Amino acid sequence: MEIKTHQQTLIEAGKTNGEPDGPNETLPPAPSVDDLTLIRERSKKPVDLFLEEHHYLGSIQGWKACFGARYQGHLVAVCVLGRPANPDVDDGTNIYITRLAARPDRPQNTGSWLIARAREWAALEDYDTIIALAGIAGNPGTVYRAAGFTCENFENPDIGGGDSWQSREGRQAYEEYNKRRWTCDLKNYR
Repeated sequence: MEIKTHQQTLIEAGKTNGEPDGPNETLPPAPSVDDLTLIRERSKKPVDLFLEEHHYLGSIQGWKACFGARYQGHLVAVCVLGRPANPDVDDGTNIYITRLAARPDRPQNTGSWLIARAREWAALEDYDTIIALAGIAGNPGTVYRAAGFTCENFENPDIGGGDSWQSREGRQAYEEYNKRRWTCDLKNYR
């Protein structure tokens, strides 16, 4: 697995100013995942800009690792890996996909392509399991099934009650909310 630096892809694409990708940036879509370059993202700024535009939760506080799929030096998709938000469940053996976002004009299978590379990294880092949560706004987690994950549990929480998380001020309500926990045992990838 070859992982290039962001600077290497900028030079190859003829973009040497090092400026981060801006919102609504126009570029021709990549024809296929074979035309994408895997980058271990080191700078938070371009990733945060990308997430603000392409993920409903927006940017993220921090990460353990972030992988970008780039075409001609520009972000097409990102997969952010981090530890669980709840320290009580963090035993150090699991890593979570905390954000997965892609441009709408990405090549087919970009999500599963990027997850596969993040999974290889997690296995090399000696994690036992990679976990992803899905279920908001009609997102059942199809990309995780395509990437070899198993749907471990399924919850349909009571979202109509007065004490639900969506009833709090500033929260966006969704008609469809079925929380799914997708897991992948990394022992098979070592």
